[in-house]
Amino acid sequence: MLAFIYAFLAQQAQQAPPLQPLPHPKLPDPSLVKPGPEWWVYAAGAALVLIMLALVVFLLVRPAKMKPIPLKRPWSVAMNRLREILGQSSSQPPAKTAADVSETLRVYFLDRYKIPAPFRTTHELFETKSAPNTTSRLQKYASLAELWDHLAFAPVPADVDEASSLVQKAIAHLEEDRS
Repeated sequence: MLAFIYAFLAQQAQQAPPLQPLPHPKLPDPSLVKPGPEWWVYAAGAALVLIMLALVVFLLVRPAKMKPIPLKRPWSVAMNRLREILGQSSSQPPAKTAADVSETLRVYFLDRYKIPAPFRTTHELFETKSAPNTTSRLQKYASLAELWDHLAFAPVPADVDEASSLVQKAIAHLEEDRS
Protein backbone atom coordinates (compact mmCIF):
# COMPACT_ATOMS: atom_id res chain seq x y z
CA MET A 1 0.00 0.00 0.00
CA LEU A 2 2.89 2.33 0.77
CA ALA A 3 4.34 1.66 -2.65
CA PHE A 4 1.04 2.61 -4.23
CA ILE A 5 1.02 5.98 -2.40
CA TYR A 6 4.58 6.72 -3.55
CA ALA A 7 3.72 5.88 -7.12
CA PHE A 8 0.67 8.11 -7.00
CA LEU A 9 2.64 11.07 -5.61
CA ALA A 10 5.38 10.62 -8.23
CA GLN A 11 2.79 10.68 -11.03
CA GLN A 12 1.24 13.87 -9.62
CA ALA A 13 4.66 15.54 -9.42
CA GLN A 14 5.29 14.82 -13.08
CA GLN A 15 1.98 16.32 -14.07
CA ALA A 16 2.55 19.57 -12.06
CA PRO A 17 3.32 22.74 -14.04
CA PRO A 18 6.99 23.63 -14.41
CA LEU A 19 8.53 25.94 -11.82
CA GLN A 20 8.48 29.63 -12.67
CA PRO A 21 11.71 31.63 -12.65
CA LEU A 22 12.28 34.05 -9.75
CA PRO A 23 10.87 37.51 -10.36
CA HIS A 24 14.26 39.19 -9.77
CA PRO A 25 16.97 36.96 -11.11
CA LYS A 26 19.66 39.65 -10.62
CA LEU A 27 19.45 39.56 -6.78
CA PRO A 28 22.64 38.27 -5.19
CA ASP A 29 22.64 34.99 -3.35
CA PRO A 30 22.05 35.39 0.40
CA SER A 31 25.18 35.24 2.53
CA LEU A 32 25.24 32.41 5.02
CA VAL A 33 25.53 33.03 8.75
CA LYS A 34 28.95 32.24 10.22
CA PRO A 35 28.89 28.79 11.74
CA GLY A 36 30.35 29.74 15.21
CA PRO A 37 29.52 32.38 17.80
CA GLU A 38 31.34 35.69 17.94
CA TRP A 39 34.52 36.16 20.01
CA TRP A 40 32.74 38.26 22.67
CA VAL A 41 30.46 35.33 23.55
CA TYR A 42 33.53 33.27 24.48
CA ALA A 43 34.96 36.22 26.44
CA ALA A 44 31.70 36.74 28.36
CA GLY A 45 31.50 33.03 29.18
CA ALA A 46 35.09 32.97 30.42
CA ALA A 47 34.50 36.09 32.53
CA LEU A 48 31.38 34.52 34.07
CA VAL A 49 33.28 31.32 34.92
CA LEU A 50 36.09 33.34 36.52
CA ILE A 51 33.64 35.36 38.58
CA MET A 52 31.90 32.20 39.80
CA LEU A 53 35.23 30.60 40.75
CA ALA A 54 36.27 33.75 42.60
CA LEU A 55 32.96 33.73 44.49
CA VAL A 56 33.40 30.08 45.49
CA VAL A 57 36.97 30.71 46.67
CA PHE A 58 35.86 33.80 48.62
CA LEU A 59 33.04 31.90 50.34
CA LEU A 60 35.38 29.06 51.28
CA VAL A 61 38.22 31.26 52.56
CA ARG A 62 36.34 34.07 54.34
CA PRO A 63 36.47 34.17 58.13
CA ALA A 64 33.60 32.69 60.06
CA LYS A 65 30.95 35.02 61.42
CA MET A 66 31.33 36.05 65.02
CA LYS A 67 28.81 34.40 67.28
CA PRO A 68 26.74 36.95 69.15
CA ILE A 69 27.60 37.29 72.80
CA PRO A 70 24.76 35.88 74.84
CA LEU A 71 22.85 38.50 76.79
CA LYS A 72 23.34 38.56 80.51
CA ARG A 73 20.30 37.63 82.50
CA PRO A 74 21.22 39.01 85.93
CA TRP A 75 17.89 38.26 87.57
CA SER A 76 17.89 34.61 86.48
CA VAL A 77 21.53 34.14 87.42
CA ALA A 78 21.01 35.70 90.85
CA MET A 79 17.82 33.72 91.50
CA ASN A 80 19.45 30.41 90.51
CA ARG A 81 22.48 31.20 92.66
CA LEU A 82 20.28 32.09 95.67
CA ARG A 83 18.37 28.83 95.29
CA GLU A 84 21.68 26.94 95.23
CA ILE A 85 22.76 28.78 98.37
CA LEU A 86 19.45 27.92 100.06
CA GLY A 87 20.01 24.24 99.28
CA GLN A 88 23.57 24.38 100.62
CA SER A 89 22.77 26.54 103.69
CA SER A 90 22.17 23.55 105.95
CA SER A 91 25.58 22.02 105.21
CA GLN A 92 27.80 25.10 105.44
CA PRO A 93 28.57 27.63 108.17
CA PRO A 94 26.11 30.55 108.49
CA ALA A 95 28.90 33.07 107.86
CA LYS A 96 29.64 31.43 104.49
CA THR A 97 25.94 31.52 103.60
CA ALA A 98 25.71 35.23 104.45
CA ALA A 99 28.84 35.98 102.42
CA ASP A 100 27.46 34.07 99.41
CA VAL A 101 24.13 35.92 99.58
CA SER A 102 25.95 39.23 99.87
CA GLU A 103 28.16 38.46 96.88
CA THR A 104 25.23 37.28 94.78
CA LEU A 105 23.20 40.42 95.43
CA ARG A 106 26.25 42.61 94.85
CA VAL A 107 26.83 41.09 91.41
CA TYR A 108 23.11 41.31 90.63
CA PHE A 109 22.99 45.01 91.50
CA LEU A 110 26.06 45.73 89.42
CA ASP A 111 24.95 43.70 86.37
CA ARG A 112 21.31 44.70 86.26
CA TYR A 113 21.35 48.37 87.19
CA LYS A 114 24.96 49.32 86.50
CA ILE A 115 24.95 50.98 89.91
CA PRO A 116 28.01 50.53 92.10
CA ALA A 117 25.73 49.84 95.06
CA PRO A 118 28.27 47.85 97.08
CA PHE A 119 30.50 50.91 97.16
CA ARG A 120 27.83 53.44 98.21
CA THR A 121 25.46 53.64 101.12
CA THR A 122 21.70 54.02 100.81
CA HIS A 123 22.08 57.64 101.88
CA GLU A 124 24.54 58.27 99.04
CA LEU A 125 22.28 56.60 96.48
CA PHE A 126 18.85 57.91 97.43
CA GLU A 127 19.12 60.99 99.60
CA THR A 128 21.88 62.98 97.90
CA LYS A 129 20.75 66.19 96.19
CA SER A 130 23.83 66.38 93.97
CA ALA A 131 22.28 64.29 91.18
CA PRO A 132 18.49 64.86 91.10
CA ASN A 133 17.96 62.96 87.80
CA THR A 134 19.72 59.90 89.15
CA THR A 135 17.91 60.13 92.46
CA SER A 136 14.43 60.13 90.87
CA ARG A 137 15.38 57.23 88.61
CA LEU A 138 16.69 55.15 91.50
CA GLN A 139 13.72 55.54 93.85
CA LYS A 140 12.15 52.27 92.69
CA TYR A 141 15.26 50.38 93.85
CA ALA A 142 15.08 51.58 97.45
CA SER A 143 13.83 48.22 98.73
CA LEU A 144 16.88 46.45 97.30
CA ALA A 145 19.16 49.07 98.83
CA GLU A 146 17.54 48.51 102.22
CA LEU A 147 18.20 44.77 101.86
CA TRP A 148 21.75 45.58 100.85
CA ASP A 149 22.22 47.73 103.95
CA HIS A 150 20.73 44.99 106.08
CA LEU A 151 23.20 42.48 104.66
CA ALA A 152 26.16 44.84 104.84
CA PHE A 153 25.65 46.01 108.41
CA ALA A 154 23.76 43.11 109.99
CA PRO A 155 25.56 40.70 112.26
CA VAL A 156 26.50 37.32 110.85
CA PRO A 157 23.64 34.80 111.31
CA ALA A 158 24.11 32.77 114.47
CA ASP A 159 22.68 29.48 113.23
CA VAL A 160 21.58 27.65 110.10
CA ASP A 161 17.93 28.73 110.50
CA GLU A 162 18.85 32.42 110.50
CA ALA A 163 21.05 31.86 107.44
CA SER A 164 18.18 30.09 105.64
CA SER A 165 15.78 32.90 106.51
CA LEU A 166 18.35 35.41 105.18
CA VAL A 167 18.46 33.54 101.85
CA GLN A 168 14.65 33.37 101.71
CA LYS A 169 14.44 37.10 102.41
CA ALA A 170 16.89 37.78 99.57
CA ILE A 171 14.82 35.57 97.23
CA ALA A 172 11.64 37.44 98.26
CA HIS A 173 13.29 40.79 97.51
CA LEU A 174 14.45 39.55 94.11
CA GLU A 175 10.92 38.33 93.32
CA GLU A 176 9.63 41.77 94.31
CA ASP A 177 12.25 43.44 92.12
CA ARG A 178 11.32 41.32 89.12
CA SER A 179 7.97 43.01 88.64
